[in-house]
Amino acid sequence: MQTHDLTPLQLEAVTVGETSYLFGPAGTGKTTALHGRLLHLLREGEPAYTILALVAEPEHRAAFFDAIHQSGLGPYAELNVTDYARLAQSMVALFWPLVARDAGFERPYMPPTSLSYDQAQVVMWRIVTPMLAQGAFANLRLRPQQIVSQLLDTLNRAALNALSLDEAIDRQSRTWVGEPERRFHLDDAATAARAFRRRCLADSLLDLSLTVEVFDTQLVRHPEFHRYFRERYRHLIVDNLEEQTPAGQNFVAGLMGETQTTAVAVDAGGGYKRFLAADPHGAEGLSERFTRVLQFTDSFVSPPEMSLLANQVDNYLLHARLPVEGAASRILNVVGGRYRREMITNLGPLLHELVYDRGIVPRDIAIIVPYMDGALRYTLTNMLREAGLPFRLLRRRSSPREEPRVRAWLTWLTLAHPGWGIRPTPYDVAEALAFSIHSLDPARAQLVVDNLYRQDIPELAPTGNLPPKIFERVGPAEVALVEELRLWLVERGHRDPIDTFLHSLFNDLLAQPQFQPEPDLAGAAVCDWLVRAAARLRRVASSIGLTTEAELGTAFIDAINQGLVTANPPDWGEPPDPDGIVLSTIYAYLLAGEPARVQVWLETAAQGWWDIPRQPLSNAFVLAQSRAPHAPWTIDEEFAVRNELLARIVRGLTARCADGIILASSDLDRRGQRQDGPLWRALAPLLRERSVKLAG
Repeated sequence: MQTHDLTPLQLEAVTVGETSYLFGPAGTGKTTALHGRLLHLLREGEPAYTILALVAEPEHRAAFFDAIHQSGLGPYAELNVTDYARLAQSMVALFWPLVARDAGFERPYMPPTSLSYDQAQVVMWRIVTPMLAQGAFANLRLRPQQIVSQLLDTLNRAALNALSLDEAIDRQSRTWVGEPERRFHLDDAATAARAFRRRCLADSLLDLSLTVEVFDTQLVRHPEFHRYFRERYRHLIVDNLEEQTPAGQNFVAGLMGETQTTAVAVDAGGGYKRFLAADPHGAEGLSERFTRVLQFTDSFVSPPEMSLLANQVDNYLLHARLPVEGAASRILNVVGGRYRREMITNLGPLLHELVYDRGIVPRDIAIIVPYMDGALRYTLTNMLREAGLPFRLLRRRSSPREEPRVRAWLTWLTLAHPGWGIRPTPYDVAEALAFSIHSLDPARAQLVVDNLYRQDIPELAPTGNLPPKIFERVGPAEVALVEELRLWLVERGHRDPIDTFLHSLFNDLLAQPQFQPEPDLAGAAVCDWLVRAAARLRRVASSIGLTTEAELGTAFIDAINQGLVTANPPDWGEPPDPDGIVLSTIYAYLLAGEPARVQVWLETAAQGWWDIPRQPLSNAFVLAQSRAPHAPWTIDEEFAVRNELLARIVRGLTARCADGIILASSDLDRRGQRQDGPLWRALAPLLRERSVKLAG
C-alpha cells in the first residue's frame, strides 16, 4: 500500500496522532486507513512489539498481515493482531496468579485449563444429562443440544455484557411476561448455569464466559495490568468497534488513555453480532471520547443507488422519510417459482448467463440466504454443479453429525470398542459401509448389515456367515473388504487412543486404493477434524473429569451424536473453490466483509429475513448492558428489534454490492405456507416500478 493510493481523508487518518474515531458505512475505506496507519507506524520506526491491533473476527487478522507482506516492510512476527476473546484468554493465563484467588477459583495455585466452545459443550452436556433424566426442562420443545447451546449463550452473553451470572439470571426471569411454565424452564436453566460455573471455579476451567468475566472485572481494573499495558503497548488500533461487546468496548475505553495513540473504526449501521452481545449503540456513543472524529461517506464499493434501495427498506420498517428515486434500477432481476426447488432451478440459467455471457467472474457473485438447512444446501449445490459453476460455502458454525463421513468414522470407532455401551443402529452401520467401500452401494451395504450385524453386542460377525445367495449379490471383492475392515477393527480397537485410532483408520485402511481408488479429499478433511478434536479433548480430559479412555471416547462420540456445534468448521465434502460463487447465510456474509458485484437474495419473501433465533432460555436482547434491567420483554419491543435488525442487514448488504441485486423467491415455503415476509413487502413499490418500466 502506497500513500498515493489513499484519499486525503484516509491520509489524515493514517497520520493523525492522539485518538481518532473513523466513522462511516461499510466500504468507505476505514479498514484500509487502519492498515495504512499500521504501516505508517512501522515505517516511522515504531517497534511492532508496541502495537496492538484488535479485530472483531479472528478471520480478519489476515488482512492486516497481508497489508504488511504486500508493503515489503518485513515479517514483524512480534505484531499482535488479535480478537478480544483471544486477548482475554492470553492475558488471564499470563496474569493468573494475580487474579485467580479474587476471581473465586477454589485452587488458585492450579494452572487454568482453557475450554474451547466444543469442550464447554461437553462439560455442560455432562451437567444437563442427569437433570433431563430427573425431569428438568419438561415440555420444552428443544433438542438437548439446543438446551446446552442456549445455556452457554446465557453465560457468554452475561460476561460479554459485563453482567454477573446472577444479574443475567435475574434479568431473564424478571423480564419474561409470557406463559408461567417458561419460568420453570428458566429456573432449570439457572440451576444448570450455576452448576457449570461451580465446576469451572472448582477445577480452574476457563470457558469463554469466565475468561471474559475475570479479564473484564478483575484484570483490566488491576493497577499491575495497567502498568504492564502502558509499558508494552504504545499504539492501539481497533477495527469494527461496533461488533465488539460492552466488555470489549470497556477495554478500549479504559486503556486508550494508556497508549500514545488510539485509532478505531466504526461501521455506521453495523452491529450484526447483536446475538453475540455486540453493542453498536455503545460504539457510536464512544465517539465523544476521541480528539478527532473523521466522517467517511464516499463508498469504494457500491454506487449511490444501492443506498437508496436500503432507504426504501428503512422507510417501510422504521417509518423514515429517505429519498428512494432510482433505487429500482439496482434490482437486476427477479426470479420466482411456486416451490423452492423450482425457484432454484429457474435461478441456474440466470447465473450461467452472468458468468458465461456477461463475463462476471463467479467469486463476484454471492447467494445469501436467511437459513441454510441441509435440503437447501443440497439443492443449491446441485444446481450450481449442473450449471457448471464453482462455489464455496461460508459457514461460521456447523454440526459435525450432519456430515455422513463423520457419522461413518464414529460408527467404526464405536464398533471397535463394544465395551463402551454405544450401539449404532443398523442404518448407521450400513451408511458407514457404503462410505468406506467405494464399490459398495447402499442397498448391498444394507444386505451385509441385515445378515452380519448384531446391535445388542454390538459387532459385525465374520463374513463367512453370509448365505451364499447374499455373498453373490454383494460380490466377492466387496465381501473381502468388509472382512478386512472387520478384522482391522477387532485388532486395533483396544490398542490405540481414540485420536491415534481415527488417524490410522483413515490413513492405514480406508484411504487405501482397494477401499477408495481415487484420493478421498473429503474423507481426509473429516479425519483431520476428528483427530484434532479428539486430541483437544484429551488435553483437557483430566480437568473435566474424564479419567479413562472409555469415558473420553464415550463423551466424544455422545457429544457429536447429540449435535455438538463446532465453531469455524472445516469444509465438509469436496474442497471448495476459492474463486467460486459464495453461498452464505446473512450474518456469515456480513461478518466476513467480502464485497460482491452481484448479490442474490434467496427466498426474499421468506419470514426468515425478519426472524430472530428462537431461544427461550437465553434472550440476547434483555441481557444487553444498555437495556433497562427489569423492563418486561414485550411484543412491541421484539417487533422493533426485528425491524431494526433487518434494516441494518439490508444497509450492510447494499454497502457491499457493486452492481445490483437479484431477488429470488418462491410462492410457498418448504411447509407449503404462502410467503409474504417484511422484506418482500418493503421492496414491493420498487418491484412495481420496475415492472412498469419493463412493460413500457
